[in-house]
Amino acid sequence: MNGNPWLGLVIGLMTPLVLAGETGIAARVNGTDISNFRLERHFTDYLKIQGRQVGAIRSPVAYKRLKREALQQLIDKELLWQEAGRLGVSVSDDEIDASLAEMRAAFADTQGFARALREAGFDEAGYRDYLRHELVASRVLDQLAEVQPTGDDEVRAAYASLKAQLDPALDEARGMALVRQYLSGQRLAQGREAALEKLREKGRVEVLVAL
Repeated sequence: MNGNPWLGLVIGLMTPLVLAGETGIAARVNGTDISNFRLERHFTDYLKIQGRQVGAIRSPVAYKRLKREALQQLIDKELLWQEAGRLGVSVSDDEIDASLAEMRAAFADTQGFARALREAGFDEAGYRDYLRHELVASRVLDQLAEVQPTGDDEVRAAYASLKAQLDPALDEARGMALVRQYLSGQRLAQGREAALEKLREKGRVEVLVAL
């Protein structure tokens, strides 16, 4: 689960739902609907990950911007799920079990975990299905990113330019390792965004909610 870009949002679902009465369709992705209900739930979780609450947003401009960002995430996830189906990308039941076990460990007891699921609108079967979608989306995104390994020469050059900004207590080996990690993470993020852009360009997306 380490490095999973969706993990924060997955754990963020352990919150009570708001605006559960919303109906209708927010967007359609290659013919698949994203409901307003799903958008409102995801929006609340999206804000929580950023340490914000819906009621604390005073600016209508900021509110609409954040909601557009949340909707775009849902659209991207649906594009990735559909692409995973085309490519045959999947996750095993054992992987789902391991992810659930990791999440359960964040609660004092099994009753707390079950209560959090209910408050988020899930039973365990429904949450397993949701989690499968999240993990598959993450896996196919990394596959599509096609990130090349960071070369030693690139790391040495970056280390030389960044050395003055690093902790002077770090020896060269540790400093080089940190620089390599930074460059690899940056390259992965760029690769993921490029992969998403390609999916967006070839997908048929209709936004049906006014934002």
